[in-house]
Amino acid sequence: MTHQAVEPTTAGPSPHPFTGRERELGALCDDIVSVGLHTLAGQPLPHCRVLLIAGAPGSGRTALAEEFVRRIADRYPGGVLRARLTESGGTPVPGERAARDLLAALARLGTAVSVPPPGADDDTVTATLRDALARRGRLVLLLDDVAHADQVLDLAPESRDCLVVAVSAGPLTGVPDVRPCTLGGLDRASAVAMLARYAGSAPRITVDPRGAEVLAERCGDLPAALTLMGGWFGAHPKLSVLDATRALDAVAEAAGSGEQEPPAEAEGEDPAKDEDPSGRPRPGAGHGPSGAYRTSGAAGGHAGVPEDPDEDEDDGLEDPEDPEDGDSTDRVGGRTARGDHRDFERRTGHAGPTGPTGRTSRADHGSLAGHSSPWVDRDGEDGPAAPPRARTRPPAPLVHTFRLVHDSLATAPARLLRLLALAPAGFVDPQIASALGGCSVSTAHAALDRFVRLGLLRALGGDRYQVPGCLDPLLRAELAARERPADTLLARARMLERLVRQLQACRAVCEPAGSPARDRMAELPHGLRFTHPAGARAWLETRRPALLAATRTAVTESQGALDTLARRLVSALARAFDAHREPEEAAPELYRLHELVLRVAERGRMPRERAAALLNLGDLDARNDRFEQALVRYRTALDAAREGGDEQAAGRAMESLGACYAELEEWERAADWYGRALEARLTQDRRADQEAAARLHGRIGTVHACAGSWEEALRAWRAAAAAFRRLHDPADHARALAEVARVQQHAERPQEALRTFKQALAVAYRAGEEGLAAALELRTAEAAERVGELRAARRHRAAARRLLGGGEPDTGPGLPLPRGAGRKGDGDPRGPRGHSAEPGGAGRGRVPRGYAAERERDR
Repeated sequence: MTHQAVEPTTAGPSPHPFTGRERELGALCDDIVSVGLHTLAGQPLPHCRVLLIAGAPGSGRTALAEEFVRRIADRYPGGVLRARLTESGGTPVPGERAARDLLAALARLGTAVSVPPPGADDDTVTATLRDALARRGRLVLLLDDVAHADQVLDLAPESRDCLVVAVSAGPLTGVPDVRPCTLGGLDRASAVAMLARYAGSAPRITVDPRGAEVLAERCGDLPAALTLMGGWFGAHPKLSVLDATRALDAVAEAAGSGEQEPPAEAEGEDPAKDEDPSGRPRPGAGHGPSGAYRTSGAAGGHAGVPEDPDEDEDDGLEDPEDPEDGDSTDRVGGRTARGDHRDFERRTGHAGPTGPTGRTSRADHGSLAGHSSPWVDRDGEDGPAAPPRARTRPPAPLVHTFRLVHDSLATAPARLLRLLALAPAGFVDPQIASALGGCSVSTAHAALDRFVRLGLLRALGGDRYQVPGCLDPLLRAELAARERPADTLLARARMLERLVRQLQACRAVCEPAGSPARDRMAELPHGLRFTHPAGARAWLETRRPALLAATRTAVTESQGALDTLARRLVSALARAFDAHREPEEAAPELYRLHELVLRVAERGRMPRERAAALLNLGDLDARNDRFEQALVRYRTALDAAREGGDEQAAGRAMESLGACYAELEEWERAADWYGRALEARLTQDRRADQEAAARLHGRIGTVHACAGSWEEALRAWRAAAAAFRRLHDPADHARALAEVARVQQHAERPQEALRTFKQALAVAYRAGEEGLAAALELRTAEAAERVGELRAARRHRAAARRLLGGGEPDTGPGLPLPRGAGRKGDGDPRGPRGHSAEPGGAGRGRVPRGYAAERERDR
């Protein structure tokens, strides 16, 4: 996950309590102004000063960085930007993704930024970010959880007025003149103070100061371990400090002995709980309903936005189950996944262990602290790391305190806690927790609040929570040790299904009142629907990183088992972006989504879905003038469409190839591909295919005219005019006739051109198109002047003036072209760069001469 936050530039009270580390804070402040070795040697660095805060997980390195940045914020009027550079699970965030999110944060600050096109390489995007940061002036860039030195070097601004604060588990030896601040535990007095703060107001700490120091020592003086221990101690008001120390020692002794204990189902849980009485597996996780990931071409919809597989049937909004009524269900694969919520509600308020040592540890402690740990020690190298990176082993005190808190929970809350490892990007809200645990939203919300009091979660405000990064590997290890893979897969499927429904409601709120989608959304529970588009957009923006992370993990971590749900999530997310964000704003993320779908389609050997993803990617490439790359995409999409027997996708690929060659001014190839697409359309009898054939006649006429082949251009445009006439489309019929007249003018046939303009004018008047008629009156006046009929020319100009309401007519070419006839995005109010229903995503290329130049002015 990449998480950016733009923070105020004024120093104020810390939003989170902070204890100790005054010596480290002073050293960091001194490092800002101290002269580096490169400067003393007369070789100043090409980038700004980099301060490194290094420490083991749970040492409070991120909290120290946040407090340090808060104290120095008033020195940097440019603001504070923050990015987390390692995803949950340990995968480094690509530099391109982090740079794009930081550019978006700069844009929200009011900085004019040049947004790199979607699909641009990492070097282009990071260079754009560095330039934007340098223009912003004095600012602080906080890079949390840095995996390797290249991440810092790619993002560090070149202006020496800026400051980078990097947080990492180890040294960043690849960063020149980096100033490290290595953290261990807190000083003992600060450790006891932190323990007392989280333990509550009871005087148990103050009446036993020596015992409190011993307990802090058992926690390694680590802030994360102290937080967990304080939360556990506060939840057990009848225990003394000595009891807490003994409980923690018992956990540490069990972990050190390497006991191998039975899995969770051996402790009273039914191993066959997912089987029906006949012994068959109960309905649950699956691939979901047969979904589809399609593109929308000339047949309708928005190009580049995948179709919702349920769009034609129920829009994904019918048959809701109320997630707040205590009988929560989520549809997964057309079946019902149901959690034991009644048991969860009954156990959530459980008092926990009754003795000083708490509940007997049930899982394999070696999975967290022994040789079978999923973490490996870092080797000290800081070069580029292949994902997932090698993880630093969690400190033993953190493992022991986490184990103590985890085992103090009742069965159902403990299971929900483990399942939070599946939360996308570590982000949790009551809806996500409800879906993961299979319980009601109110029960999940109460459990999340309890986890905050225990130090297991961090509250972000409102109903949003974050899993601390230092606990994420511990939760994942617990999940792998105690939960069966099928149960984990089912929980992830429930969460993805809930997100799909929320995204469908997010888009439905933008539909007109009274539409079927709005009516179905009104039937949803209150927690899943939106009352206003502004609220839906705010929800989408706050959850955007988590939604994108959920899509990535559904593709990469489910090993193909949830591919259909992943495709449905991509479809819903892309349509929500289309409803709430500008096309240019959403294009980079759509590009990533289409790449994920392409990966799914190739893995599942689905040629139709593969063709759709390639067409969408080709459109985005072509709109950003990467025509050579788009040609490769379109040719591959054509092969995939033919393999899958998708004639519509094959026709769209051929049209798009023609559009790309037209932008490259390879007129013969463009006419050839348009001709192939036309042959495919002429074999179909649907009206959509007839309209597409008429449009293709116009495109063929355009490329022939640009190449100076006037006879071929006249034949094509006359065929287009005849096709529009048969379709009873007088407006486009008039436009096509006007194009015939323009070709006749360039072919030095002025008399024929005048007659054809008059025919087009008559058709436009019959259609009632006053704007089109005004443009044609001007064209006719110009044609009349060319043949010497000056009186007729004045008459036509006067008629144009009347149609325009008395204003002065425009003497330049302003005739609208037939929809789709030779330019991208005709009929689309968002312009040629927006998501258009027209096939072929080519943007503008070089301005050709003659006829093409005249058409370029019309654009």
